[in-house]
Amino acid sequence: MNKSTRLNRTRHWIITALATLGMMQFQIISRADYTVQVGAFRDQGQATQFVEKLEQQGFPATTIINDKGSRSLTRVRVGPYPERATAEYMHKRLDAMDIPGFLVTSPSSGTPVLLAEASSNASTRQDTGSARAEDGPGEPAGIDDLFLSAPDESQASNDKAGTDKYNFRGFFNSKYAHTYSSPTHPSMFRNTLELQASDRINQNVSWKVSARGSYDAVFDLDNFYSDRVEDNRRLEGALHETYLDISAGDLEFRLGRQHIIWGEMVGLFFADVVSAKDMRQLVAEDFDLIRIPQWAARAEYFKGDFHTEAIWIPYMTYDEIGKPGDDFYPLGTELPPGVDELVIEGDVKPSQKLSNSAFGLRLSMLKHGWDVSGFYYRSMDASPAFFSTLETGMTTRLTITPRHDRIHQLGATVAKDFGNILLKGEAVYTRDRWFTVDNPLDPDGATQQDTLDYVVGLEHSYTNGTLLNVQLFQRWYTDHDSDILFDELETGVSLYVSKEIANRVDAELLLVTGLNRSDWMARPKVTWEMSDNWWLAVGADIFGGNSSGLFGRFDDSDRVYGNVRYTF
Repeated sequence: MNKSTRLNRTRHWIITALATLGMMQFQIISRADYTVQVGAFRDQGQATQFVEKLEQQGFPATTIINDKGSRSLTRVRVGPYPERATAEYMHKRLDAMDIPGFLVTSPSSGTPVLLAEASSNASTRQDTGSARAEDGPGEPAGIDDLFLSAPDESQASNDKAGTDKYNFRGFFNSKYAHTYSSPTHPSMFRNTLELQASDRINQNVSWKVSARGSYDAVFDLDNFYSDRVEDNRRLEGALHETYLDISAGDLEFRLGRQHIIWGEMVGLFFADVVSAKDMRQLVAEDFDLIRIPQWAARAEYFKGDFHTEAIWIPYMTYDEIGKPGDDFYPLGTELPPGVDELVIEGDVKPSQKLSNSAFGLRLSMLKHGWDVSGFYYRSMDASPAFFSTLETGMTTRLTITPRHDRIHQLGATVAKDFGNILLKGEAVYTRDRWFTVDNPLDPDGATQQDTLDYVVGLEHSYTNGTLLNVQLFQRWYTDHDSDILFDELETGVSLYVSKEIANRVDAELLLVTGLNRSDWMARPKVTWEMSDNWWLAVGADIFGGNSSGLFGRFDDSDRVYGNVRYTF
């Protein structure tokens, strides 16, 4: 069986599986007995903000307001779930994301019961207003006290202010990858260390400083890559999230290097337009290692279920795309027909001046369980476009230059949970983005296009701990130029499945395929949580299909990998 036949059969299997899943009838279970309490807030605005962040991560979250006592208290709970096994699985997922919680059963009649204690190795979501919460009618005494008295990286008790006992955390991540497509070679042995410290100056002001450095030892194991690639990947380090937080009633300010996440679908980026990204591994990496924070000033206003966010980025950070000859560089290095010499220049980033700054505004509201937001973002394009110049004479020379230009983006997101089903959608309209054309007579090899990207996803949590996510996404070139490399309407689907297959062992699979041409990516992975601080993962990143597709162009970069992480 030749490779083309194998690819077609694999693509057929992927599409068949997705079509079958798309026809499944998801059952909404009205009786809900188990929830995971993840916060207790004196301020309802802070509770609403936390609910919004949870739902962006794919967790159905609700608030319970108790007005007993001298001050009201808003509890945040994830769920409800009809079976304890599902709630326990979600409890583990939340803890793995540094969101501790308590498993609580809430029978249709009777008193709620605390079933599991919170984890002690993660930060807690809480309010700063009081040392003790009043228990509501029928609530087990002390649940809220556990939140309100636990340590948190964004809060310190008054007796801690002014001392030198900072909250110190971090992680060490080591990943080895081996490309098995011919020619076989080690492709990554990246060792990353992140250190962070944080503290609260007083009730209204806190700070965080973090730095991340990495060393890729693959260049000591093999000489497969060029010097340009080695210089780009071998050794690097920079400040990571480093900012000052200021709270003033319903207003909150964050100044410094920070993540600004406006949308999050599974496996791919859509409304997440602000953060820069490390694309040297394409999307075959954990999102916490892909996202690069921006130096920004952010102001947020909370009032009940309404949230406004304004950002200004005076000096932008841009995507890291690597160097020609690396595994996932966007362009190949083969000579096009009729070209004697190919020159790919380095990424030309805009000058760091205020006229190249970025700004945006986002409005969101949570009403009747619907989390809806809209935003406008004006920036230099974080992803470069590739412009070309053809010189003819004794020899024909093609020079390609990556460049960033101004774009405008208008977007919206929506999320709503229906029992065990979570519906999510995102749409982004982008003006003036440049795209490469397949026309040797074009003077600069690129043309401006307006695009509309949109995605709809359904996520279902089963009672046996299985999580299923399926997404349909499209890009519409509203003023399609026939010379660009893509159709007027590009369509794709994705499937994500995860399940605990043994105690502390999870298996997951991400499949993404384009439907306009044979073009797909498969990422199977098994993760073993060896302890509260250690986890080990093994997996593969497999690409196939048409060489003009998003994934098919990396058909020779298929690889297996092992990954170990220690958090402290």
